[in-house]
Order: sequence, then C-alpha cells, then structure tokens
Amino acid sequence: MLMRWLAKFSSDPAWKAALAQRAGDQQKFWSAPLSADDRLRMLQLLKDMAMDSQKDCHLPSMAGSDFIGFAKTASPRIIEDVMEILEISINSGKSPHPQDQYSVTDLLDADAQLNATPPVAPGTQGYPPGACGILAFSVDAIAGLPEPVRQRASFEFIRMMSGQKAAFETVLDNPSAYLDDAFDERQLPETLRLHLPADGSRPLPYSRLIFEADWVNKKTPADKVAFNNVFINRRNNGVIADVANADRWSAFTLSYGIAVLRTQVVVKGTDLTQRSTIEDEAAMPAADHELVPGQSLELAVPQPSQKGVKSRRCEIGQAVPASTIFPSLTGTAIGLQCTDTKTRGKNESWHSVWLTDYNIAWTQSIDDEDGRTEVVIRNVTIEGAPQ
Repeated sequence: MLMRWLAKFSSDPAWKAALAQRAGDQQKFWSAPLSADDRLRMLQLLKDMAMDSQKDCHLPSMAGSDFIGFAKTASPRIIEDVMEILEISINSGKSPHPQDQYSVTDLLDADAQLNATPPVAPGTQGYPPGACGILAFSVDAIAGLPEPVRQRASFEFIRMMSGQKAAFETVLDNPSAYLDDAFDERQLPETLRLHLPADGSRPLPYSRLIFEADWVNKKTPADKVAFNNVFINRRNNGVIADVANADRWSAFTLSYGIAVLRTQVVVKGTDLTQRSTIEDEAAMPAADHELVPGQSLELAVPQPSQKGVKSRRCEIGQAVPASTIFPSLTGTAIGLQCTDTKTRGKNESWHSVWLTDYNIAWTQSIDDEDGRTEVVIRNVTIEGAPQ
C-alpha cells in the first residue's frame, strides 16, 4: 500500500504540493471547492480516521518534506485515509469545481435539522469515546439527512474546517442585515403577499421602535438577561419586522397584525431553529380582527415548529393606557394571554399586550418549563415614521 502512494508522491508534482499545502496552510487546504459527492466522501474518510482514535481525533502532521516520517508513525488505516483525502483535493484542483453557493438561510436550516438529531450518548456502541465519537456521529448524522439538506450540511461542515465562520456566527455578527435579507414581506410566498395591504395604506408614527429591557426569571432573579428588541415599520403597510438581540442570541419575527408570518431563533447549538413561515393564508384576514375583551382567537403558527407547536389560542383581556406599560408609550394596551399547544413538552403561556398605536404585541412574561420569566423595560426609543 505504502509503495503505491509513494509512487504517486514521487511521480506527480501535484501530490508534493498538496502535502506541503496541507502542512502549511490547512485553512486553504479545506477551503478548496469540492463537489457535493467529494465532500461526502471526504467526511466519510474523516469519520474513518476518527474511529482510529490513537491520535485523539487530531489530524496527523504531514510536512511535505517528511512524508516518510509521517508514514512511519501513522497506522496503515490513517495513511490510506489521508492519501485518499489528498487525492480528492488534487483531482478537484485539476478539474476545478465551481464553489457551491448557498444562502445563509439555507445553511441555518441545515444546521437546525442537523442539531435536531439526538446527540450520541457516551459509550454508544460503534463510536469511540470523547471527541472522536462526536466527530464520527456528526458525519453519520449528516449522511442521514435528506437532500438537499445533506449537501448544505456537508458544505457547512467543510467550511468550518477551513476556519470560516459558521452561518449562525455570520448572522449574530450583523442581525440587522439578516433581518433585512430574510424577513422582508416581499420575500413571502405570493399566496401570503396577496393579502397584505398596499404600501402606505397603514401609516404608523414610527420607523423604528427600540425597547431596551431585561428578562428576569422569578427563580433566579440575579441571572437577568439584558436584551434589546427593535421593531421596524418599513412600508406603512401593517407589516412589522422585529429582532430581539441578547448576548450571542437573536430572535427574528415578521408580523402582520396579531398574525406571526415568519420567525426564527439564531443561536449556537440545539436552540437554533429553521426559518418557519405561516402556511395558512386564511390566517391573513384574521390578523385584522378587532380585539374584543373576553373573546378567544385561534391563531396559526409558522411551520416547521421546533417544539411541535401547531396552534396558538389567545384570550383577549381589558384595555389600559399604554403609558402604564412604559411612560413614553401612547395609545391603548390590550391584554393578550396566549398559549402554545405543543406536541411535546410543557405548553407555554405568553402574557402580552397589543399596543394599538404601534401595531405590535409586547410580551410581558412567559410561563414555561423554567417557570415564569418577566420582562422589565428600561428604555423605549421611538424613531420617526418612514417617508
């Protein structure tokens, strides 16, 4: 086996160059464009190397000038895997493959579906312990995804190996840019857009409404979480985009009246969600429904829902001056108590108010598995209406 690879190494300058690049600039090595099939093959080779856990999942050093030294210390299995990885890279370089292009939304969607795969439990048969088992399991999880999600997930995995930022990091670095790109009503399905009022037909007294507040859990009041929530009135058509930002966490929403049209949570780990969109166009006219105290409403929920929420039931409460919510707010605040019915886990209850002058719902507290978490507003900034 070794002689076969040595023959390639000595006869083809591309092999020596690939070894030198792998040793000197690993980020550049892993960032080379690959076809979807080559990416998946490379991941399988990485998994096979992880299963040979002598090196604790660290890829071996392969200085181009000391291939023999590498070959002496590595197992035959590792040598074969490494050489196949190099062969994939070299063949790709000889016949350049155009870099696949995926939107940030597509990559987040793939990450969310991958993260939804239950993690491997320590000691699971067929996987080595520690980081090696996690790497091997991750490759299996990617391979088990449906297309085109599998292609996107493999692209994101290889991209992170090249040292580039993950999709969620890109979003958290600039949440406003993602809000503008992925939460614009003009990007909604046409069946939903047809039900939206004309631009300029629903004027509101602001372009941006900024709440600075704290989440405070009654069980652990010292662990309050500061966040800001920015509501954006782009076109005076009744549609409001908003993003809530905390430390390394952002929640995005697009609403029309009391109907949530689109939503997503972006964060590292299993709390990352797919971008979900309302599927029932019949919910659009209901968004204009007058809020009558004592009345109940059944609202559609954007899908897919990470927590299996299919519907939301809201009880409409009494109206109070909005200034009782925060002194600088005008108009009326109408009570809303909504419950999300989940297919798994405890149902969540949201205690909110509908702020009539601003066409938004403001959450005051949430009851869920963590108990009651309340919102304490520190400041509200109202920026002028769009022209």
